[in-house]
Amino acid sequence: MQYKFGLCSCLGLGFISTMAWAEDKTAALATIHIQADATQPSHETSPATTKFSHDVVDVPFSRSFLSKQQLEQQDVQRIDDALTLVSGVFHQNSLGGGFWDNYSIRGFSTDPNWGAAMIRNGLSVNRGISAPKDMVNIESLDFLKGPMAALYGRGETGGLLNLNSKKPQWQSENEVNLRANSLEKYRISVEHTAPINDELAYRFAIAHEDNQSFRENVSSERWFFSPQLTWKISDQTQLDFDSELTQQRGTFDRGVSTFQKKFVMNPKTFTGEPNDGDMRVKDHFYQFRLNHTFNDTWTLNSALSYKDAQLVGFSTEPRRIQADGQTLERQRRYRNYQSEDLLLQTELLGKLEHSWARHELLVSSEIGQLDYRQYQQRRNHSASNPNTINIYHPIYAQYLPSLAPFTDTDERQRYFALNLQDQIFFNDQWSVLLGSRFDQVEQNFENHRTQAQHSQTLHQASPRVGINFKVSDQWAFYTNYGHSFAMNSGMNRNGGNFAPEKGRSYEIGSKYQIDDQSLASVALFKMQKQNVLTTDPIDANFQTAAGEVSSQGIEFDFNRQFNDQWSFNANYSYTDAKIEKDQDLAKGSRLSNIPQHQASMTSNYEFLQQGSTKAGVGANISYVGQRSGHNSDNGFNLPSYTLVNLNAYYAPSDRLRYQFNLNNLLDKIYYLSSYSELWIQPGEPINASVSAQFKF
Repeated sequence: MQYKFGLCSCLGLGFISTMAWAEDKTAALATIHIQADATQPSHETSPATTKFSHDVVDVPFSRSFLSKQQLEQQDVQRIDDALTLVSGVFHQNSLGGGFWDNYSIRGFSTDPNWGAAMIRNGLSVNRGISAPKDMVNIESLDFLKGPMAALYGRGETGGLLNLNSKKPQWQSENEVNLRANSLEKYRISVEHTAPINDELAYRFAIAHEDNQSFRENVSSERWFFSPQLTWKISDQTQLDFDSELTQQRGTFDRGVSTFQKKFVMNPKTFTGEPNDGDMRVKDHFYQFRLNHTFNDTWTLNSALSYKDAQLVGFSTEPRRIQADGQTLERQRRYRNYQSEDLLLQTELLGKLEHSWARHELLVSSEIGQLDYRQYQQRRNHSASNPNTINIYHPIYAQYLPSLAPFTDTDERQRYFALNLQDQIFFNDQWSVLLGSRFDQVEQNFENHRTQAQHSQTLHQASPRVGINFKVSDQWAFYTNYGHSFAMNSGMNRNGGNFAPEKGRSYEIGSKYQIDDQSLASVALFKMQKQNVLTTDPIDANFQTAAGEVSSQGIEFDFNRQFNDQWSFNANYSYTDAKIEKDQDLAKGSRLSNIPQHQASMTSNYEFLQQGSTKAGVGANISYVGQRSGHNSDNGFNLPSYTLVNLNAYYAPSDRLRYQFNLNNLLDKIYYLSSYSELWIQPGEPINASVSAQFKF
């Protein structure tokens, strides 16, 4: 109770100080050079990397940006659909086939039981269980590469994703989107925004999906609702309220299994149990944001966010294939995972001019509390509790074994962070960014089955340095170095908490801005991470923080708008991600689901431009190389694949648009990701979708 009182006090202090500063226009502030920052994210500008708006050649970090137009043309319905369009970002989704977003950046991924860490509009958001993000609320995607931990304190050493969301507008707009897919996937979304008066504007979005699948007995249903409100309190102060309410239910699907590491199953065959019913995910997010501009140079942002989420339901999952090569032993589980997170953050941004340099200063803090409860029951196949199925001729509803308690834990993390940053521009060519984040985390973990309890308090500094040199207004070289810090959840065999993961990242690169809409870049990186959880050599039922991993590679990105009609994007990445130290695995073992080679090319040509009437065609070719398909790199590999996707659209006016997408044109059998040779997520066969967009 004392902790929550302190949290609310900090919020009140942030809001009171905002109003007090608004009234206290001192002479000291009046002498500061004034410059505004209101640029929206684009291929050319990058506000999220440093919190200040700059051309990408002024920032000593790399990123990959996907605009609203690109997402629309490629028919992106989930973040997973966008990953092959970005260099160095790979699928890692093995939890039931789409119950939350997960991916790796530059070879490193977050805990598979948590999902990927993200930020929203350049601000940290709550941790815990998350449903897959709905695209109806997303304006664009910004993949930030390299050492972001010193700024945001979350995510992997390789980087994290910034979601740029849609916001209320000051003129009335309505939009309806309809979509149908040949795999019996149907979606409708409705958006409406309008002003209430000169000070208030609102927006709401509703989306519903009813999805079947090429996989037998696999389906899902989804509801999404997002009310938003903006209040212009004054010319200097604005309060925003955002919320996202997601309810998703569907079949928990571990995919296909192999026998003796060979693909023998039909990708359509489901070996779970339809009678288990749907797994359900609830994800409710609420956020208040207060922005106050003292003058054109100094700004204070405060945000209070709350997230309440739950994953609950039964599943039947592959465990082992017997020697006959067709009898699959299964494990039945019941999960009830719940997370609740309260987060307050405040940041002060400003600029100072000296005769020898210009400073862009950031001081920010975060305070919050995360509660995470895991309850699980399970039962393996045995003679007394049989649970098998034939992988070639499955017959369902034969076995529904009773379950026994397996996991019953509570974890609480109370965290506080202070972040300091200064980007110093010495002249038009040289700039240096210096920053550090100081984290304090109090972690309490309780195992209700064993009655074991343990707590620890950790302090960690995460420095970040970047140097940028502009050869010209279009061409720059940069280098950066940074640390990362992330908590490990759970308890070891001695009843103690795990040491946190710590990482280091090095990068050098160059960017060339061909014109206002075109950019070419190259980046070389090397990363190391220690205290990675591995199997305890004394008791395989537990884990120990004894692993070390590394990743190094190179990325090329090329985005070119040749003229008003033709655009072209291409990227390539080489990633060598491997084990450096582990209790069981040999040094050099590959990290799972990380291809050494990945490439993508996308082109769009708008052949009709007559006023507001437009029509165009486009294509995307994506290549993903062979990669380890097992978390212990036991010799099982996922094969490489190449996908060809086509699209065409026709817009008779600014208010009407039709689109056709043909995915996996060559009808390739491919596999997106896996956890082991028994849990493999197959990709979709050839399919087509048609969509219509109405604005009024």
